[in-house]
Amino acid sequence: MRRSAIVAVLALFTTMPALARTPGAYIASAAKATEVVSVRADLQALYDEISQAGFQFSSATDVDLFHEVLYTSDWTFIDAAGQPRAWQDVREEVIQSVKTRPYTSMIQAVEKLSLVNGGASVDVSVTTVRKIVDKQGRSGHAGETRTLVEKTMFRDAWVNANGQWKLQTRQQIGQPRVVIEKGNPTA
Repeated sequence: MRRSAIVAVLALFTTMPALARTPGAYIASAAKATEVVSVRADLQALYDEISQAGFQFSSATDVDLFHEVLYTSDWTFIDAAGQPRAWQDVREEVIQSVKTRPYTSMIQAVEKLSLVNGGASVDVSVTTVRKIVDKQGRSGHAGETRTLVEKTMFRDAWVNANGQWKLQTRQQIGQPRVVIEKGNPTA
């Protein structure tokens, strides 16, 4: 029998007497774990949708409609310095970003999820990838194309109203980690 299987069997037998005494606690714990897994799957799907949506937008109207569906009306972004910014303050930046498409991919991965009253608190890592031309040769020869990978951590507050998840707050946790990878020289 493999060591991991033995450990699992021993863990089961050592917890069985406790489970026999407190079946209600075990059932409640199992139900809570199932709820966390379900919410995590739901929110990860929404993060995937948000990440891909930027590639499909073609107008300010697209951005506004998307924001109306997935974000609360009082949505707030809190930067790494702790400064809050309302949607009205960042809307134009988002629209310009959609027009210029600064990244080639975006992945948002749920790292940690905690259920809170009426919603969830989520630590999410956001990884963006974009191509840049190194005009000054800071990372090799001037004129070469580089791939810039940026990873930033955020803590998001989601609310669930009438069975619909909406993002209420995004708080940046620390500064982004940036890696520049070499690419092919531009023609």
